[in-house]
Amino acid sequence: MNRFLSLSRITMRYSSSSSRIAAALGIVSLVTRPTNAFSPIRPYKTTTISKMTSKDDVIEAPYGSWKSPITPQAITAGSVGIGSLKLSGKNKNLLWLESRPQEGGRNVLCQYDPESNDNERHAVELTPKENNVRTRVHEYGGGAVTLGEDGTIFFSDFMSQRILKMEPGNEATFLTANDVPYRYADGVCMGDTLYCVREDHTNPAPKDVVNEIVAINTNTGEMNVIATGYDFYSNPRLHKNQLAYIAWNHPNMPWDASELRLLTLGDETSTSSHTLIAGENGDTSVLQPSFHEGNLYYVSDESGYYNIYRYKDGKSVNILPMEYDFGGSSPGWVFGQQGYTFTAEGKLAATYSKEGSTRLIIAHVSGDGPATDIQEYYGDKDGLPMQF
Repeated sequence: MNRFLSLSRITMRYSSSSSRIAAALGIVSLVTRPTNAFSPIRPYKTTTISKMTSKDDVIEAPYGSWKSPITPQAITAGSVGIGSLKLSGKNKNLLWLESRPQEGGRNVLCQYDPESNDNERHAVELTPKENNVRTRVHEYGGGAVTLGEDGTIFFSDFMSQRILKMEPGNEATFLTANDVPYRYADGVCMGDTLYCVREDHTNPAPKDVVNEIVAINTNTGEMNVIATGYDFYSNPRLHKNQLAYIAWNHPNMPWDASELRLLTLGDETSTSSHTLIAGENGDTSVLQPSFHEGNLYYVSDESGYYNIYRYKDGKSVNILPMEYDFGGSSPGWVFGQQGYTFTAEGKLAATYSKEGSTRLIIAHVSGDGPATDIQEYYGDKDGLPMQF
């Protein structure tokens, strides 16, 4: 007789290993009736046996209605998500955001301290316990923390969506007002000015929400719009008095079609008046701008793959022309993504995926053409995990 396990049922075998799991959970569910492969699926019952003790402990319930002790909380309570790594101050202290399911999903900004033994990560909490460091700009969020040049931390509070300012050694205080329905994300700080994306929900209907890039005085909270006119903005990045950013319009998503624009601080605010660097054909995704040694770098799928380009002296060059995607596994989904960076020696460091593993590339990019002296590292032979 052909027998199979119906897709509409779950079986847990009570083996020596699963018995330990069951003992820990205090319960195990067994479904034992096989079904002829060619017969229709008939109604049946799931028997829940508590602690595998006596018949008096057996509870019968229709499929799908019994309460499992294996809850999402039980699965995730002991885990901590780590992301948004940053280096702060002259000492280059390592900071990161922790997502804690055991605290209702609260996000906490932490700093690495080898002298701390509060947890296995040697993490010291920086943000107050009453704050959840998270922004809702574009709903997907990301980019909730910005570091000032003097070690000051600016972060978005989830409940109020206001920005808080926390100077070294001082308590966090609100920087932005509470009488306006604004959200903030993806900032960069220079001197006493914080440049970031602001989302205005004065008119809460989704079609009426306004995205802009603003400059916020970090002493007074006063703000001015510096880029407006498009539906969405991200990645404001600074070099001296030049600010680069990404913009796109509905119905496109940033991975469909977007533009890289460049403005000089003090220019008029209309995005259409700012220099268009990439994305002029309306069918190219441009993401993750970054300045290095005065040149503007970015990721673009112009070649059919997300390659890294350098804009210099009015011309863009594909510095890693490869048939692989840089920029991360899901570029454009949230703020704060950056699939490449630059080392202290000025070299490019970038990652991409190949044959199921993550590859790290280190290369010289100081010339005018493509990258040179390209070195690739991956796997155990180079002390790297298969994926990162």
